[in-house]
Amino acid sequence: MWGGAVFCGAALFVSGRGLPQHPLRVTLVAPASVRQGKPVPVTLRLTNTSDAPVTVYLTGRTITFDIIVERAGEVVWRRLDHVATQQIVQVKTLAPGETLELRARWRAAAPPGNYTVTGVIPTDREPLRAASVSLRIKP
Repeated sequence: MWGGAVFCGAALFVSGRGLPQHPLRVTLVAPASVRQGKPVPVTLRLTNTSDAPVTVYLTGRTITFDIIVERAGEVVWRRLDHVATQQIVQVKTLAPGETLELRARWRAAAPPGNYTVTGVIPTDREPLRAASVSLRIKP
């Protein structure tokens, strides 16, 4: 349906001249900084930006999504690390302007420093990815 799709920043766009923008926007919300050892709330939002309903084929009885925390290109934490996920397809229709929010928490037990947080929502096709955000862990 959305052939020629490419990821660009926090949103998925269709490439090519005169083609419409993809109707789904994926964004990640996390605090800019936290104290070491404190929980980091992370929200992944999937928003229908079109004027028509959009059907998405997501995985898992409870929607599967991953949050990845990296430091200097090395993965420090993944929400789905060592977690068995269900390979069930869940059909979800988002009304125009509707946002689906997926929430997770990471206990920032990592050393103080700068980190990058990314969110991924697997689908029956290419996963939907949010643009990365920066996180600073303070002592």
